[in-house]
Amino acid sequence: MNGIEFKAKPGFKRMHIALMIGYWGGIGLLFALVCFKLWIGLKPQELFSAEKGIAHWFFSVPLSDTMTNSVMLPFTYFQPINPDMFDAKTAYLVVSLTNTTLIFITYIYSIGQIRNIIGSILSGSSPFNQANATRLKKLGIVVILYSLLAKLVLNILICLFVTRIFSINLGGISLIGIIIGILVLFVSEIFKYGVLLQEEHDSTL
Repeated sequence: MNGIEFKAKPGFKRMHIALMIGYWGGIGLLFALVCFKLWIGLKPQELFSAEKGIAHWFFSVPLSDTMTNSVMLPFTYFQPINPDMFDAKTAYLVVSLTNTTLIFITYIYSIGQIRNIIGSILSGSSPFNQANATRLKKLGIVVILYSLLAKLVLNILICLFVTRIFSINLGGISLIGIIIGILVLFVSEIFKYGVLLQEEHDSTL
């Protein structure tokens, strides 16, 4: 933009470092958790249990004499059928791996977009540029998609690999997540308008 530089405040550098740590830390934690879940999957079938609660399933496996790892899932995503009608180990792995993967992929992608926005500011350019507007738009879309589809994907995988009973539940949509995603899309439109104003300003110089 005609060589005009935007001077970022010192706090942006710290923010960028924190986001870098969060980004690579998220990738490392995702890898560690997936490996941990796969290691648990090597345990014998008889160690896994499925307990039917009042409104939830609890899938558990002992890690030691004093420690147990478990995941909880509402009946809305997993029918309250008899425990002997499905494999507890498969249920545990499908639920834990799906939840872990979807959450961390969404987190890593979101942090990456914000990190790139801060990075562009640190490079000396104005925050109001087309690239940042696009990053915000992608961020909003990802948040909305996760809010709409995360539980649906889990529901479908359970039907395919665990119960083999076709039952799709659409009640797992996160309205708060959708609202947040829409607000981010609104901010991306504000950034686009800022880009137009910046270009008009630069053209008059």
